[in-house]
Amino acid sequence: MNFNYKLEGDTLVVSLEGRLDTEAATKFETELAEACKAHAHGAMTIDATGLEYIASSGLRTILKLAKTEKNFKIENVSSAVYNVFEMTGFSRIINISKALRKIDLEKCERIGAGGNGAVYRVSEDEIVKVNYNPDTYEGLDKELTKAKEAFLLGIPTAISFDTVDCGDGKRGVVYEIIKSRTLGETMQAEPERMEELTEQYVAQLNHLHSTRSNHPVFGSAKAAYAKQVADASKYFTEEEGEQLKLILEALPEGDRLVHCDAHPKNLMIQNGEMLWIDMEGMSVGHPIYDLISIAVIINGMRTDEMILGIAGMTNATVAIMKEHFIRKYFKTDDPAMVAQYGKMLDALRLIRTVFAIGFTSKNTEKFRPAIIEMSRQVFFPNIQNIVAGVKFLVNTVNTLYPA
Repeated sequence: MNFNYKLEGDTLVVSLEGRLDTEAATKFETELAEACKAHAHGAMTIDATGLEYIASSGLRTILKLAKTEKNFKIENVSSAVYNVFEMTGFSRIINISKALRKIDLEKCERIGAGGNGAVYRVSEDEIVKVNYNPDTYEGLDKELTKAKEAFLLGIPTAISFDTVDCGDGKRGVVYEIIKSRTLGETMQAEPERMEELTEQYVAQLNHLHSTRSNHPVFGSAKAAYAKQVADASKYFTEEEGEQLKLILEALPEGDRLVHCDAHPKNLMIQNGEMLWIDMEGMSVGHPIYDLISIAVIINGMRTDEMILGIAGMTNATVAIMKEHFIRKYFKTDDPAMVAQYGKMLDALRLIRTVFAIGFTSKNTEKFRPAIIEMSRQVFFPNIQNIVAGVKFLVNTVNTLYPA
């Protein structure tokens, strides 16, 4: 058994390599006590990358450390050793994280992209949702929990496996998706099925919005939007910030599940069944929050390249889907009402765009000046109409899909 010690800031990092059996545990405990005396520290991390085995005596040593060290955690634990920690209950009382499986994105097909990352197909059986922003890594474990909780609530979701290392500081969540493609890709490839596919899409939204949960992992969608308003307001005048709050006031709370990024590329079709993916933003709230996210796609984008990367469809295909969606979701065949709902969805698209101005993604930073200019030319001058449209849509959804 080999031990290495180094001080990283205020943290004493202890690397283990080999088997932590009875003999090694005694030696480790003695040497570590000396290292602790020699290096003043406020936290301790055990790097278990090379740890192959741990005996009961090793577990007792770990337990002593957990009791005496104020900020103690174990990282990069192999599956075999993690199983020991889990079976003995150590994983419930100590911060223990498994070693991340490595995936080479260069060998994977990219099937979707967004502000903070992208989705890749690893194999016929797996996809990985990759986060590019290190600030969002803490949310990956939460995304796994959300996917599992949604599955238990009866929401058709892809089965999430684990968090993985995708290289260059990127991490992702792996899902089991067997021989499937996204709803957007299917709509693009089979336009003759557009009405059928859109009807199934709306049915999935209705099922999601009919499901309620009080699990703490599902935060408030309105609270998330309140943070977006606070972040976005930094780029506007005080008066403009107050106008953003008018939109926020019109958005209701709620206890229904909402995906918050419910566009067609976040639904996979597997053996005829639609499954939700990319559960990072899933929250509880009112269905209006999903309409806002759908509006970004349903109104098209500047180029086919942009919308293909995000939704898997060209602008022409999206235009066909839009009319079917409005007719199915709002339950109307009246051409005048279809046109009116289309204009309101376009207003929702503006809300999503302006609220996202405070995001830290590279795309947002690139387009921020243009978004600010658009906001002052189009958004703020029409703020009262936009607020009225939000209230109308909220009331309409309440009527169509009562509690």
